[in-house]
Amino acid sequence: MVRDDELHIIQVQGIPGICPPTTLVVKKFQNENPALQVDGNVTYRYKSEMIMLASNSHDSIIKVVDLIQWEDAIMLVYEYPVNGSLQSWLHQPMDVGRGRPLSWPERRVIAIGVAKGLCHMHYRCKRPIIHHNINSNNILLDQNFKPVIASFDAAQMNMAGLDQPLPIVGLPLGNFGYAAPYYGVAASELTEKVDTYSFGVLMLELVTGRMTNEAGADGHLATWARNNFTKLMLNQQEMFQSAVDRDIPDQARYMKEMATVFMLGVDCTAVDPQKRPSMRMALKRLRRGYGRGPFRGLLACYLM
Repeated sequence: MVRDDELHIIQVQGIPGICPPTTLVVKKFQNENPALQVDGNVTYRYKSEMIMLASNSHDSIIKVVDLIQWEDAIMLVYEYPVNGSLQSWLHQPMDVGRGRPLSWPERRVIAIGVAKGLCHMHYRCKRPIIHHNINSNNILLDQNFKPVIASFDAAQMNMAGLDQPLPIVGLPLGNFGYAAPYYGVAASELTEKVDTYSFGVLMLELVTGRMTNEAGADGHLATWARNNFTKLMLNQQEMFQSAVDRDIPDQARYMKEMATVFMLGVDCTAVDPQKRPSMRMALKRLRRGYGRGPFRGLLACYLM
């Protein structure tokens, strides 16, 4: 049984006068029992991820830069996006050493960048790649807050093409709250729309600042958003403003933009996968949706 640890950020000591200290992102592949040596299963898993990443280069997808092999484990070394994970910026800003929340323009860059990365995987690779594990901990940020999608251990290449079902292989660790409702149902099959669902949860998280699994009557963030969508949008800005992350500075300036992204998040997390937009359409809506019309017209346009 293979155990794929989460991504780890490590500090590497430099050599005085030769090279400075540096920071790396690594992932360790080893057996469930760490006392066992690397076997065929471990080798298969790390090679699958390395080949998938090496053959599908994109600015919004993490890059492998090295491989370290020991008797009991193999580690892939990735480029390090210097601002850490989106999860840390949204939910532990003091821990990332900045002590400030993400601005809306920074969140906008993140939303569009993740959509670009998923569009590349779904449409521009030789075979569509389904990530299966989109969540804020697997979105890493560079110095300009452009996102990089990481953690491809659960990714699958769909040899049959888009809209063709893949068997569910199990819920990836860390994706609870981001996963489509039919994950874990043995007889079900899924398409690339499972990534659309996780992307939609990420959009709701960017707007509201809420954890995806906060305790409450409505349960998951996506469920809460769907159940409260009409109420939040009908009362012009007052109700919707109560749902926006209060830490976002200069909110009034961006309220209409945040509402369009919230709407997109609700659409992407529709229970019926056929009702979710494609990632190509989601990207188009992000690019064209900022600053359109008065707030009171947003819901009317949405329902047309």
